[in-house]
Amino acid sequence: MSRKAKYYAESTGSPARRRRRKRRREEEKERKIPSWVYRVAVVLIVAVAGLVLWVNRDGLTPENMVNWVQERVVGLGIGDGYPVPITGSQVMARNFISENGEITMVSDTHLTTLNSTGKELCSRQHSFSFPVLRLAGGRSLVYNLGGKGYQIETRTKTILRGDADGNILGGAVASNGHYALLTENTDYLGRLTVYTETNEKQYEYSFSSCYPAAAALSADGSQALVCGVYAEGGAFASSLYLIDLNSSQTVEPAASFPETTPVDAFWYGDGSAAAVGDKLTAVVTPSGSVVQYGYGGWLLNSYAGADGITAIGLSPYSNAASGKLVLLDSSGSEKRSIPLSGEPDAVSLSGNTVAVLVDGTVYAYSIADGVLFAQAEAGEDAVSIALANESSVYILGVSEIRTASLNG
Repeated sequence: MSRKAKYYAESTGSPARRRRRKRRREEEKERKIPSWVYRVAVVLIVAVAGLVLWVNRDGLTPENMVNWVQERVVGLGIGDGYPVPITGSQVMARNFISENGEITMVSDTHLTTLNSTGKELCSRQHSFSFPVLRLAGGRSLVYNLGGKGYQIETRTKTILRGDADGNILGGAVASNGHYALLTENTDYLGRLTVYTETNEKQYEYSFSSCYPAAAALSADGSQALVCGVYAEGGAFASSLYLIDLNSSQTVEPAASFPETTPVDAFWYGDGSAAAVGDKLTAVVTPSGSVVQYGYGGWLLNSYAGADGITAIGLSPYSNAASGKLVLLDSSGSEKRSIPLSGEPDAVSLSGNTVAVLVDGTVYAYSIADGVLFAQAEAGEDAVSIALANESSVYILGVSEIRTASLNG
């Protein structure tokens, strides 16, 4: 219809009909988005994309982009659901870790990653007698504790299989792909060696006053927390080192703790860190202060760390019918102390949720207010748990992996 004919058609008819046409034209004008809005939106999208590319320019290598695409493709697909049998005969509790909704575990024979539907995303064999898993940024560091072998894995490929210069005492991996090994050394008590994501040596430091036993790396791989153990007065004691990996200066301990053996270490995204020991936990605040939280004679049963929160599961004595779950924030303060009806066999963190395994049952609490909002049966053979998100949990059984909902 020509513009003239359209005008004639709209100008004819009854007054009521003309009014309805006029109202429709006005509504169409109101609904029509001005063209300048689209132009502004395009400019904003380009600006944001440019900012993202600039911030992540160091990691946007062709290899990293190809790896990203490959991992997205591997992650597609639906499995047959849970339970899923364990590949191998045993998975230790500390080798059962959730990241980005997936579960990664190391058994006595394999490294395996599963998605939320039970699809196998990764399965790699190892030959370590005492395997330990460290996971961050989609990279798995698996090392043979007390041996020399280690390997770096992603979901799509093996990055490296290697042997350290000495027996491995501990290890850590950062979300940017840098990783660290703590090893025995013939000239010193131990050595920290940090490597880049391309397996080039970034930093090396030798310890003459302690055996390094646990380590954590900052997300950008620029700092390390190392916990060492030494003998003092006929008992074990521990020391905590904060190390700038861009400096060559000698490092003095930031703190020392008598009658304490280091167990594990965490470095959080807010710049805080935590060293978990058998008698106390030391929190390093974002400003670098070290704050101790002693257990008061209670036994350490389980622990976890994420997003500036360190969760500690304690019991008054072995095989006790009670326990408590303590949450420490990034200032080292006790944020929550939750009484439990039994020993906390395992604990996991995700967002505002902390979950604890007690006598075959998973209890989920809000970190913000400490309120119990859900519980689920885990099974009598449950060994450990790992939150997939704030409303579901992976359960490690003796021979299989299960899931449970925590929707209340």
